[in-house]
Amino acid sequence: MLWRVALFFLFLSTFLLAISLDEIKEVSKTDLQKAINLFLNYVKENPSDPEIETVGELLFAKKRLVEAHPSLSKEISSEDLQGLMKKLKDETFLEEETDLLKRVFSNLESFVGSLQSLSDILEYPFFWKLNVPLKIEKPDAFAEELISRFFENPFLFSYEVISALSKIKNAEEIGLAIVQKIENLPLEEGKYPYFLRLFEIARTMGYDRPSALEEEIRKYLSLMTRLNSSISPEDSKEIFSEYESLTIPKENLRKKLVFFFSEKRARAVQNTTYIYFFLVLPAFLLFSARFRAFLYRTLGLKKRAASLYLKLLQKSPENVKLRLKLARLYEELGMHEKAMEEYEIIKKLSQV
Repeated sequence: MLWRVALFFLFLSTFLLAISLDEIKEVSKTDLQKAINLFLNYVKENPSDPEIETVGELLFAKKRLVEAHPSLSKEISSEDLQGLMKKLKDETFLEEETDLLKRVFSNLESFVGSLQSLSDILEYPFFWKLNVPLKIEKPDAFAEELISRFFENPFLFSYEVISALSKIKNAEEIGLAIVQKIENLPLEEGKYPYFLRLFEIARTMGYDRPSALEEEIRKYLSLMTRLNSSISPEDSKEIFSEYESLTIPKENLRKKLVFFFSEKRARAVQNTTYIYFFLVLPAFLLFSARFRAFLYRTLGLKKRAASLYLKLLQKSPENVKLRLKLARLYEELGMHEKAMEEYEIIKKLSQV
């Protein structure tokens, strides 16, 4: 039995001695700690191997990075650079970790440098967290692609994507190209919000020159917004003045101005009518004999009400309704003979 155990350990030691540094590197992709143990044993047996330093730097770079970023341990150990870059949203590498990353990912700089299209940036928007500079070799073509994709789907340009664009080494150059292309595009009023957003993206990328087109579009959109709120007469003058100063296409704005002020005028007329009505109504009610008669009767001033009805009947002696009200008033006052006289008149008028 003992000889079998001895044979096993002999076989194991032979295996450890036989494993190569390349094999240790492969093991590190799936089991980093095991690879480190194998490497330490290898060093003991092969201290003069010139490749030891290189492999050692790789293994211990992996170890330090995994300890600092446990959520990325799989990608770091397996040397999956693309997988790592897709999981960088909640991770940030310190500048001093960049050398460690370069040891683990020998193609790090070349891969980041290959991100030359907007599609690449959309796929890897957190490339900049690796602290490897990216320069776009064809900024003009990149700007053209950006504008085209923006008009297709502006929602692609999230905060993360715009942040990534601003991290490009020659971002300002791309921003300038964006503005130059915008200023040469056909102007359509429906696209003004898109134009303004593109200007804002260019400025985020470092473009800092004044643009007359940007200012006009901003003024146009501001006027559109102001027409959705209440406006004072002073504001109206200012709006007309700003509208007149615009040199970009503004037909939609003109239509909205016409509609807005037509509606405002209609409301003003309506309000004037209401004001007139409520001013005149009290006077009408105050001087209406019928209303005063009704008011007196309601307040219990029945004799005053009766005298008003008599005055009204002098003008309209055949008004049956008035005589009926007067007859009832007489009854309420106990003046039954007067009431009967009114009922007789009502009877005669009804027979006519």
